[in-house]
Amino acid sequence: MRKKRKPKELSLQQSIYIFCEGETEENYFRMLKQKYHRTEISIARPKIEIKAMGRSGKMLIHEAIAHTKGKDPGKIYVVFDRDDHGLQEISECRKLAQKNNIEILFSSICFEIWILMHFEPVFKSYSRPALFQKLSGPQYFAQNYKDFKGADVLHMRKFLYDRIKTAKENADALYLRKNNLLTDDPFTNINCYLGEIFHTDQF
Repeated sequence: MRKKRKPKELSLQQSIYIFCEGETEENYFRMLKQKYHRTEISIARPKIEIKAMGRSGKMLIHEAIAHTKGKDPGKIYVVFDRDDHGLQEISECRKLAQKNNIEILFSSICFEIWILMHFEPVFKSYSRPALFQKLSGPQYFAQNYKDFKGADVLHMRKFLYDRIKTAKENADALYLRKNNLLTDDPFTNINCYLGEIFHTDQF
């Protein structure tokens, strides 16, 4: 069995760039930036810069490379999910990311599989509509998740802020069984990077 990836230690002075597909991912990581007390970061020259690019897969990686060209390269993360990406495209994304020292934070079938882990363990695959329907239930968001998706940080905090430890523990348990980014579903490796991004082992 493949061993779970241990977080690396990043320099506190190292710039961190997080590039996301959409607003949900962007606002989620902004919430974590607050939770782990990185709000002292200068807006003019952020140590953790988070951007939603409205792109997916390879285009997102290319935009991350272009955005950081000529800057302190720091550490770059891209956050995207399987959606309609084929196996060949995901494999190409991984090779391009490795070539440019970029880490991929990946979820299958979509980012909401990680969101669901804030509430319960996940070991079976879901379609995107099934995930949205489940998250709309009274024990989760108690509203149509389609309407909540993309909510600002303040609204997101109400549901997820105190559940990060639960999400990480549930994702760790899944990662022991399913840790192949290319083929496994469900899959997430977001849990593997939280410690190194936010310099914490207390979730």
